[in-house]
Amino acid sequence: MKEIKITKRAHEEIKRLFSQRTLINTLHSDPELTEIVDNFAFDDTLALADGKIMEKTRVMCILASTIGCNAMNEFKMYVDACLNVGVKPREIREIVYQAYPYVGASQVVEYTLRMNDIFENNGIRLPLDPQNTVAKEDAFRRGKELIDETFGYGTVDNMFATSPKGQEHIVEFLATYCYGQFYSRNGIDMQHRELITFCIVASMGGCDSQTLTHAKACKSLKITKEEMVAAATAILPWIGFPRTFNAINAINEAYNEKVI
Repeated sequence: MKEIKITKRAHEEIKRLFSQRTLINTLHSDPELTEIVDNFAFDDTLALADGKIMEKTRVMCILASTIGCNAMNEFKMYVDACLNVGVKPREIREIVYQAYPYVGASQVVEYTLRMNDIFENNGIRLPLDPQNTVAKEDAFRRGKELIDETFGYGTVDNMFATSPKGQEHIVEFLATYCYGQFYSRNGIDMQHRELITFCIVASMGGCDSQTLTHAKACKSLKITKEEMVAAATAILPWIGFPRTFNAINAINEAYNEKVI
């Protein structure tokens, strides 16, 4: 069906990204809304990301944001889009896995099931090859190493020292579960993993301190401010302006620039 007043770029982008455009296209009942949203999401914002981050990275960031803001329909669309632009199934899986310690198992289990449905419908054999690199007994040690490498030597020891009595186990779980068992995985590199985490946390809302923490982590991993702003711009249509302003403020603060 012809999309009225959709720009050429938006039309081509939608056609190229999505195998079946049914979940977001509301042309039948809401042509005005479709025109506004499509032109913004698939032309205006993308034009500002061009040349700043790779297309695969951009689409991976949007996929991550759909988990963070609990948007199942858009998530399914962007699993499809990821496959269509050459993101490997194991990379898609790692984005979903990376959401577990941040969004929580109660939500992300459903995203894992829907991802696997899409994989099977595309003839992708499951289970995928394992990407775990650390035995459970070594997870704390490896997680501590990764945190210290990202945030500075002694970070975990300082967190233990400053934790209120009876709450030290949260720091241990952070090192063991979040970093030791997820950040240590293969499948995507550390830069992409941290950028994905930033997009997940920024999309959740109400996590401003954690958004800043992960913006600083991205800077520590040599992701440029230009790349960070491009990623925040790409996810803007999916997460809205308030959360995007919070993300941009975190980026500005992490990179020592003026906060909006």
